[in-house]
Amino acid sequence: MDFYDRNGRATHYINDAGKVYTWSGAPVGFVRGDSVYNNRGVQVGRLHQGWIRDLNGGAVAFSDRAAGGPIPPIKQIPAIKGIPGIPPIPGIPQIPRIPAIPSLSWCARSVSDLFA
Repeated sequence: MDFYDRNGRATHYINDAGKVYTWSGAPVGFVRGDSVYNNRGVQVGRLHQGWIRDLNGGAVAFSDRAAGGPIPPIKQIPAIKGIPGIPPIPGIPQIPRIPAIPSLSWCARSVSDLFA
């Protein structure tokens, strides 16, 4: 699943195994259920209705399946994806937080900020 930022730029994707990569191929996290974690196992967000949201419910990235959030921008033509790097052994995931109510606005943070 490919994700785009508030400007319509392709920035991240999730492969079939639930690993999160930057568009250039750097492994930055993973998904378990609807929780999004960084490589250390720290919950950084939530995957909900095609959106990646921060822990406060703000939208940080959208996919083609996005529904129920802010109006997505027109997607830019993406560059070719980089070759995916070998992901590190993921940390033990934190117990997921109770999900925040999804916001209808964009978060001030970028999806890259979540994984920093």
